[in-house]
Amino acid sequence: MAQYSMKEAIDKMLQESNWKQRYQAIRLQQDWELLVGKTAAKHTQQVQIRENTLLVFTNVAALKHELTFSKELLMQKINEHLGERFIHDIVIA
Repeated sequence: MAQYSMKEAIDKMLQESNWKQRYQAIRLQQDWELLVGKTAAKHTQQVQIRENTLLVFTNVAALKHELTFSKELLMQKINEHLGERFIHDIVIA
């Protein structure tokens, strides 16, 4: 019988049950303000993940512009926060 730490057991369960993407999406939504700051989070209408692509919805043109130019940095920050390369692209809408 194999022994796992609690983290390993949870990670294994998430992976095998295909809940991992949903878990990461919820975690990202909850931590969005921490990742982008209070002002950007306030003007973000919705954040979704579809097939490892982060969809960010906002109706503020300046925020769209800023997020578009800092896409790579934001993607790196998010993946670092999640502990793995989970987000492969970001679409700002």
